[in-house]
Amino acid sequence: MTDHDVDVLVAGAGPVGLMAASRLARSGVSVRLVDAATGPATTSRALGSHARSLEIYDQLGILGEVAPHGTRVNAFIRHQGGRPNRLDFDFAGLPTRFPYMFNVDQVIIERVLRAHAASAGVAVEWNTKLESFQQDGAAVTAVLRFGAGAEAAVETVRARYLWGCDGGHSAVRKTLQLPLEGESAHTWLIADAIVHTDMDIDGVHWLFPQGGALMLFPFPEPGKWRLLDTTGEGDAEQPEQIARQFSAKLSQALGRATVVDTPTWTSKFTIQQRAVPAMHVGRCFVSGDAAHVHSPASGQGLNTGIQDAYNLAWKLAMVLHGHADATLLDTYDAERVPIGQALLASTGEVMNTAMVDGTTEHTGDPRETDRGFMRRLIRNMSGLAIAYPDSPLTVPGNEPGEGPRPGERLTQLSAADAQSPGWTALRAELRTPDWHLLVFPGSKDTTGKDHVTTATGSLPAWMDIVTVSQERPDDDHGVWDPDGRVRDTLAANDGDWILVRPDGYLSARGTGGLSLHAALNRLTSLHTSKPARA
Repeated sequence: MTDHDVDVLVAGAGPVGLMAASRLARSGVSVRLVDAATGPATTSRALGSHARSLEIYDQLGILGEVAPHGTRVNAFIRHQGGRPNRLDFDFAGLPTRFPYMFNVDQVIIERVLRAHAASAGVAVEWNTKLESFQQDGAAVTAVLRFGAGAEAAVETVRARYLWGCDGGHSAVRKTLQLPLEGESAHTWLIADAIVHTDMDIDGVHWLFPQGGALMLFPFPEPGKWRLLDTTGEGDAEQPEQIARQFSAKLSQALGRATVVDTPTWTSKFTIQQRAVPAMHVGRCFVSGDAAHVHSPASGQGLNTGIQDAYNLAWKLAMVLHGHADATLLDTYDAERVPIGQALLASTGEVMNTAMVDGTTEHTGDPRETDRGFMRRLIRNMSGLAIAYPDSPLTVPGNEPGEGPRPGERLTQLSAADAQSPGWTALRAELRTPDWHLLVFPGSKDTTGKDHVTTATGSLPAWMDIVTVSQERPDDDHGVWDPDGRVRDTLAANDGDWILVRPDGYLSARGTGGLSLHAALNRLTSLHTSKPARA
């Protein structure tokens, strides 16, 4: 007889909760996904998907469902004195298949993730509120309320873990008494509307009418833009007034008549720059806006939340399957709390820069000032520089001078490299939510299993061995790399191995079975003793 009804109860069916639930379900974990709303959102909040999130969508196999509904943003365009200064995004030092920002409506992201979750057996339970919960050493007892008023019903659910993906007003965070530390910042106005303009639709525009600054972000729909007024002026409840206000400000900033249609959505809000000091307490976790809230200027909310969920889901699955001790879950805090704190600094810089009046004097060449800002912006908002070098799951060693290092993401490569035969096959292998041991044997007659088990004797059951060879492999888990592109981009030689986490980050790399044995000994301190496979 079990002491629980479900493995994980996820509160909140936005993009973060959907990512969490679908990833858990595909790892064989039982999940319930509840949301107090009566149904899916119909208006957008987040708009920009950045490079690291696109890599995650690709690894999940859903990028093809997202891509037709978005548009690439390739530049940062600063308008000064009616003249645009275009700076194309500079991804130098951050190799990626997606060197751009991708604007796609959050409604689309949620729709794709809901389908992905449903295909794994998880349906959203709408109109279902997490009323309260308590936890003990074995599970979390949660009270769910269905509906409202006299027709409301209550259910008590026993879950082994509770995951709060329930937004900036998170009931999970509040019950856990996790403080959102930080400060309130400026009040801004946002509107989505058709703008009659000839501005480049592949850029984020920064303009300076008298008294403040505007930012414009293109939607995929023709003529539609998200307009952001950093003065916070206007009544968000009066969309026709907002249209006239933006029309006047854009006309002044561009030096020509510009008409903004009545917005389809407006919002006025005071920006909060806050994050929690911890992202889990006992058997309860928080992710996304439940853990960190900040300025929307660089579009970090949805992206960081997606990455939170992608980081934790595989760890929870390993613990629930008995492949890891609960101490593995401590690495969620160790890896993601610093990301939330750094997010406040980077979004704060973007926010303060966006507030600067265009007439302010700059020291030196303003184009160089803009380039420096743009480089920092790309590094911070793309998510490509996120790494976990100090994580307990990262095993440093004698790495090559080139190629990804332990703690960094594996797929540091261009679109051309990604489309090579070897990388195409390897990317397909990485779509399973497993640890992957990439092995580069020196002989065409030696399999990856032979290569590593000679010294280690056996490998954990949770590890999938993938042989990468320029000779066509005989087994189902081999990657044929005929042009050696995988070896070259990973800086791998005969006898090398690379251990890749389920979220695509390197845990360790080295040469020969003995070094692998040493790395596994360190990692298995976070894992329980389970039957190994030869």
